[in-house]
Amino acid sequence: MNDSDSHPPEESGAADDQSELVEQIVNSLKQGNKIQAIKDYRESTGAGLKESKEVIDELIQKYDISMKSGCASMILVTISATFLLVYALGR
Repeated sequence: MNDSDSHPPEESGAADDQSELVEQIVNSLKQGNKIQAIKDYRESTGAGLKESKEVIDELIQKYDISMKSGCASMILVTISATFLLVYALGR
């Protein structure tokens, strides 16, 4: 094997961390824990709330995960809207 076929340990470790994160998030989503999935993504990546929600929504579609619509969804929408409003007003 030559050097171009191998990946440096940093790249391999980062890919493993990312796949573990995706697996953790998908498991949370399959259990109906969308808010926890968003929190986990934000904590692991440092992404903002809006970006995190968009990524989670993409994962829901990609893995065809059915999410129950109800009280939790309304709470998430309310929290998201409130956070975005506070953020926009604080600028």
